[in-house]
Amino acid sequence: MLSEVRWGYFRTRKQFLLSRFPERWRIFFAQPPAAGADDPWQPRREGRVTVFTVPFLKPNTTSAAYNAFTRLAPGRAAIETFAEGFLRRRLASLGVEPRPVVMVSNIYGPGLLARLTKRLTVYDFNDHPFQFAGVPSWARGYWTRTFAQADLVFVVSEHYRRELEAETQKPLVLLGNGVEFEPFATPRPEPADLAALPRPRIGYAGLLSHFLDFETLEALRAGREGGTLVLLGPGTPATAQAVAALAARPGVAVLGPRPYADLPAYLQALDVGVIPFRAHDRFVRGINPNKVYQYLASGLPAVTTPILDVEPVSPDLQFASDPAAFAAAVARARVARDPASCRERARPYDWGALADRMVSEIERRL
Repeated sequence: MLSEVRWGYFRTRKQFLLSRFPERWRIFFAQPPAAGADDPWQPRREGRVTVFTVPFLKPNTTSAAYNAFTRLAPGRAAIETFAEGFLRRRLASLGVEPRPVVMVSNIYGPGLLARLTKRLTVYDFNDHPFQFAGVPSWARGYWTRTFAQADLVFVVSEHYRRELEAETQKPLVLLGNGVEFEPFATPRPEPADLAALPRPRIGYAGLLSHFLDFETLEALRAGREGGTLVLLGPGTPATAQAVAALAARPGVAVLGPRPYADLPAYLQALDVGVIPFRAHDRFVRGINPNKVYQYLASGLPAVTTPILDVEPVSPDLQFASDPAAFAAAVARARVARDPASCRERARPYDWGALADRMVSEIERRL
């Protein structure tokens, strides 16, 4: 797996799927470096997956000198050449077979990918590569060259499947996101830092990213009826000021990140889960968020911006596209909450079933 995110960065789709691959498979996860992070330059095992860092080309880092170097084509070529040599030596030292299956979601090594001898190239289109802040203009060429090498593409949402279908004849397999059902469905004690917060508790759990619609968050705060708007998750520079302004108002609790193992307890202690993204953002229209299924598996009704991959069924799952619609949907969900019904809607999206399907598609093409 040539990944654009680190194995230890939250709990991502890659961890959920790769950790459920067959025991007979040897799995190697090559991740990019990160400033100040615990980089495993020497390989280490995480369950059945061997994780190691490769100095892949990266855009928009915290180093001004590195960013200036990558703005020049010769600079990028030098980094790619170094990363390729590093990866080849690492694969050889690990005894990776000469023609492995390569799964890729990192678009910044198309030359490296082209020169690797392999049996099959699988692209996992989980996020649109241009949805993130600071993506440079030169990234588009890297995306085009990487995608052109795919023999099989797993697509995270129906929106993106349709979009890619109009551009390519490659086999596209819709494989959405999911949830570790049992951990989220099993009842947990209420966390101490939520116990004192007045109900109803309207919660968002996830990255406080530039996708958030702060007008909608304010509408939810204003309509909370004495309750609390709860934000769980790490912040980002793009939203730090807006989050601080929201946190200064009555009825808002910004709790920051919590360990993934504790997330089910936090969600179960809420009354409604929300995903208040900017509904008309072109990239928001293509998402299929894990948190929809985590909310539902926790017995929590969910209100989210529209997605094509699930059918809304009020009050368990409702779609809303503006602040007023969000506030009205949350009010309906609070009144008619049915935890057992919510959990049943999440059950088909267990990661085990999704991993089995991914494995079957790969093996069928081999």
